[in-house]
Amino acid sequence: MKMDIAKNLINLGAVKFSPNDPFKYASGLRGPIYCDNRIILSHVEFRDQVIQAFIDVIKQNNLSFDHLGGIATAGIPHAAFIADRMKRSMVYVRPKAKEHGRKNQVEGAFNAGEKVLLFEDLVNQGASLEEAMGGLQGAELKCDACLCVVDYEMQGAKDRLSNLSIQLFSLTDFTSLTLAAFELNLIDQKGMDLLKEWHADPKAWSMRL
Repeated sequence: MKMDIAKNLINLGAVKFSPNDPFKYASGLRGPIYCDNRIILSHVEFRDQVIQAFIDVIKQNNLSFDHLGGIATAGIPHAAFIADRMKRSMVYVRPKAKEHGRKNQVEGAFNAGEKVLLFEDLVNQGASLEEAMGGLQGAELKCDACLCVVDYEMQGAKDRLSNLSIQLFSLTDFTSLTLAAFELNLIDQKGMDLLKEWHADPKAWSMRL
């Protein structure tokens, strides 16, 4: 499944590689890969494949939950599509609480002590997931798992997941994406090596440019 999802993401233009002319990220750092999973929403056939893949992961791993939870903003559509398909309750989690109205960070109808299964589109360093977990804890909700389309398999995210006691399930990952790009002749061995160097220490790699 992971290679199939990876190749579809690449073919649809959701994932791009540029080892020789790195992308600039919102953090200010640079890197040789860029992922925009929002493109999935515009491609109905692949979107259905992604939704079904998520549902398969839920069933195969016997993941229990009271609500599906989308992490704002990119995780919300996936949670919504799956909640509709499975006929289950859904909430969503903001990066921080609103400063007006009820000042909610978690939106939806729920009771303290209930369990949320989180959805994210991309897990890089895990910062947005950590923020979402803080919001759930503030609302007295439980969570022990998150599903995402792409996991960059970064050590920083692994450390955060361990500290949060969260299990992450991804439809594809950095390893599969780079291998798929190599098989599709989008990068050569030199490009593969460069991607691995970046992945080992993104900050140090970016600072050398």
